[in-house]
Amino acid sequence: MYKLIVNNEDIIKYSNNIGWNSDSDSLGTQLSFDSIKEIVTGTVVQLFNDSTEIFRGIALKPTQKRWTWSYTCQDYGFYLKNNKVAIKQFNGISAGDAIKTLLDENYLTYSIPDIPTSINQFYTNKSYIDIIDDILKQATADQSVSYFYEIQGNIFYIYNVSDLKINPTILLPKDITIEASMENMKNKITVISGNDDSTTIQATAEDNTWQSFYGVLSDVQTVDDNNIAQAQNIANNTLANNNKIEYQCTFDTVAITGADDIKPNRMIFIHAGNRLDNYYRIKTTNHTLKNGLHKISITITW
Repeated sequence: MYKLIVNNEDIIKYSNNIGWNSDSDSLGTQLSFDSIKEIVTGTVVQLFNDSTEIFRGIALKPTQKRWTWSYTCQDYGFYLKNNKVAIKQFNGISAGDAIKTLLDENYLTYSIPDIPTSINQFYTNKSYIDIIDDILKQATADQSVSYFYEIQGNIFYIYNVSDLKINPTILLPKDITIEASMENMKNKITVISGNDDSTTIQATAEDNTWQSFYGVLSDVQTVDDNNIAQAQNIANNTLANNNKIEYQCTFDTVAITGADDIKPNRMIFIHAGNRLDNYYRIKTTNHTLKNGLHKISITITW
């Protein structure tokens, strides 16, 4: 049974149109609902399913109507997105330790695996989450591991996508549309170091197998002078991660079991004939509770 807790009171019986959404491309989950209860801006709001906490955040944008209020709530990723760093420099510390330093400054606890990639970087006038994004981008290029982050309660988690497989019971629609795209394909990677006055190519990686068909699709990555030893590894991993066609589909479903586990960056098993029969990465979810049903719009990619 779902509970909507505000100031130690369950207000779900005074509320409706409850929904929450999140996307793998951005930090944070947003919760929205209408209520006859007035909630002060900045108040902590929690959504539970029995004893499992689904959401914790702050009432960010209350809107007063004639008889009710509409609320948009944001989890604690709000602070990482809106707080900026004036100057931050990392000198050869691991990616994991660099991220922990940033989270400590925002009073967030964390659960972070060992991420050994060495970070040598100077940042100025950047949001905390932009810096974390850049650090994880370097780590992914260095190690070819798909890291992602999310906030649960007040804890910041970093996971490896391949570690999180889910098998909920859902009702699939009869008609599923699949989109294919080569917009982000890259088949030639160059890694450089230096600056505008003195640039050096440190490594290259290229797959010309299908260049006569798709054309040459190139990208340039920059490596710090202190990390030149990682250049070839970055080139190889960037090519491996981007030299492919991307597929995506979006569908609406009703969840029978496991609804609360359906989140971005999980690997969900989908069987829909011979078109879909595997684990696929969730990109976007949009949950709604209405008339006793838990409905979800899901976008998957592969």
